This record gives sequence, C-alpha cells and structure tokens, in this order.
Amino acid sequence: MASEEETVLQFLRHDIRAFDAKVFGLEFISAHGLTPASLLRYAYHNDAQVAFRASWLLEHTAIKAPQIIRPIYPDFMRHLSSLKNWSCIRSFSKIGMIVTKPPRQWVEKNDRYDEIWIEQCFDWIITPSCPVAVVVNCLDILYYLSVEQEWIREELTAQIQHLLKTPSPALTSRAKRILKRLQES
Repeated sequence: MASEEETVLQFLRHDIRAFDAKVFGLEFISAHGLTPASLLRYAYHNDAQVAFRASWLLEHTAIKAPQIIRPIYPDFMRHLSSLKNWSCIRSFSKIGMIVTKPPRQWVEKNDRYDEIWIEQCFDWIITPSCPVAVVVNCLDILYYLSVEQEWIREELTAQIQHLLKTPSPALTSRAKRILKRLQES
C-alpha cells in the first residue's frame, strides 16, 4: 500500500494531467489530500516536475481563493529568494501580483516582504534567462509597489526602456501599458 507521500507525488507527477486547470481550487486540493501549506512545501521539491505542478496548483487555487495566501504568506516570502525553477517562479510571481495589487486585501502590508518582492523582481528581470512571463509579472508587481514607494518608478521605467530594446510581443504589450500608467500617475 502506497504511503500518503507516495500518493501525493504520484498525483503531482502524473494524475493531475487528467484534470483541466479550471477545476483547481480549495475543494480540489482537499479532495487530493493537499493543503495550501503542503503545496507550498512541494513547490520546493527536488523533482522539478513535482515542484512545477505544486506551484501551478497553488497559483490556480490562490487565483480562485486568494484568502488562502494569508496563512502561508510568511513561509512563502521566507523562501522566495531560494526559488530557482522558472516554472515555479512564474506561478509565484502570479501570486505576487495578487498580494501586491492595491488595495491590498489578501495580506497585510509588510515592508520587509515588499523589499523582498522589489529585490527579487528586479533580480529576475535583469537575468538574461528569465522567461517573458516572469518578466511581465514582475513589471506588474513593481508597478503595484511603486504606488507606495515612488523611487521604484524611475528604476522601473529605466528597466522597461532597456527591455524594449529587444522586445517580444507579450513584453511589448505589457511594458507599454505599465509605462503609460507610470506616466499618468
């Protein structure tokens, strides 16, 4: 008989593929023996596929039920800078967009956590191997944080202008939208 751990790993490695992401949510993760906290732990699993799928499932659950973020947020932020899997980072940056978007209703403002987001986002967007999906999510996070920390605006504008020297269609669209917002506010 398989242990609970083996069952979860089997689910994340293989069985999850049988489901459309539209069904992901609190009921879904609960039905499969998972919690937001366990998904966060599995997002750091040494098996990249397990880590990606746990992050992806956590992202979709957080989009549908953002209230799940508050109880796991300290652990989420404590380990954010150690995340190296770009697929996981993409999902975590989507969660970052949820928690930093004004007005902050899903987590309380925390200067230390804001600093972590700012540092990580700037680090990620200047990394040549950073996928466009992560870059554009980081641009949104930095824009949201610039509402309270105006110094970000100048650096964000400079980074966007640099990124637009070799743009992709997705980057161009999002970057120009954020530049427009920065100029209007």
